[in-house]
Amino acid sequence: MTSDPQGARDATVAALREAIGAVEATSADLVRKPPPPQEAPPPKKRRTPPKQNPDGSWPPITYPGMPEGDDWMHNLPARYTDGQRGHDRRIMEELAAVGVPCYTVSELADRAETVPQGIPIFIDWLTHLEERVPGPESDHREILRSGLICALDDPAARGNQRAIDLLIQQLRRQPPLAGPVRDFTEYALAHIATKTDFPAIAALIDELPPDYPRGALIEYLGRVKTSEAQAIALHWLDNGYAYFAIKALVSMKAIGVRDRVAPYVNDHDPWVRKVAKRAMERLPD
Repeated sequence: MTSDPQGARDATVAALREAIGAVEATSADLVRKPPPPQEAPPPKKRRTPPKQNPDGSWPPITYPGMPEGDDWMHNLPARYTDGQRGHDRRIMEELAAVGVPCYTVSELADRAETVPQGIPIFIDWLTHLEERVPGPESDHREILRSGLICALDDPAARGNQRAIDLLIQQLRRQPPLAGPVRDFTEYALAHIATKTDFPAIAALIDELPPDYPRGALIEYLGRVKTSEAQAIALHWLDNGYAYFAIKALVSMKAIGVRDRVAPYVNDHDPWVRKVAKRAMERLPD
C-alpha cells in the first residue's frame, strides 16, 4: 500500500524558509541547516484576515526584528548589500512608503503575521521580477522570488485573483522553480485559493510533473466539498498522497468512503496511520 512520499513537506517547510533567511543574513556559502527529523506535521492555525480601520487604512504592522527609528534606511546593518542575497533597495523603499519597514521580503514574510499593505507590491514585483532583476536565475533573484511567494501566503491575499493566478503561473514556470520554492508556492496557493478556484486547482494537480509537490493542493480539496473534489481526493489516496487525501476527505465529510480509508489504519507510515484512525472516527457511514 502506498504511503505519502510528500509527508515530510509540512514538517520541513518552516525550516526551509528559515534556511533561505539565513542565506540572506550571512555568507553566500553558508551550509544550510538539514531538515528536522521526520515527525507528524504540526497543525496549522488558520489565520484571521486583517480588518481595515474605518478610514480605509490598515493597522500598523509590528514583528520581531522590525527596523526602528526614522532613519533606519540610511543606517542599514552591514550584512545587507543592495542586489545581493534578497536585499533590494527598490522594494524596501516601496514597502516603507506604505508603512511596512523591512530589510528583506523574506524576513518580513517569516516574521509578520499579515501585511495587507504590501500585497499589491508583492504581486507587482513577482509579476515583473525577471524585468527588474534580469539575467539567469541568480541566488539573489531566487531568494527574492521565494520571499515574494511566501509573502503572498497571507490571509490578506485570500481570494485575491491576481495573487492566485500568479502563483499558478509560478508552478507552471519554465524553467521550473527550484525545489524549496515549489514547496512555498504550493503551500501559499493552497492557503489563499477559495472554492471558486477549484477548476484551476484541479487542473493544476493533474498536470504538475511527478516530482512536483501537490499534497497541500490535495488537502485544499476538502474545502470544496463536491463529488468531483471527492473523486480527485480518492484518486490520490491510492497514488502516493494518502495523508493529504484522507485529510481532504474528512474536511469535506465525504460519504461512502470509509471502506477506502480503513486499510490505511495499518499503513506502514505512522503519519498515515494516525490520520486514518482519526478519519474512521469522524467520517460518516
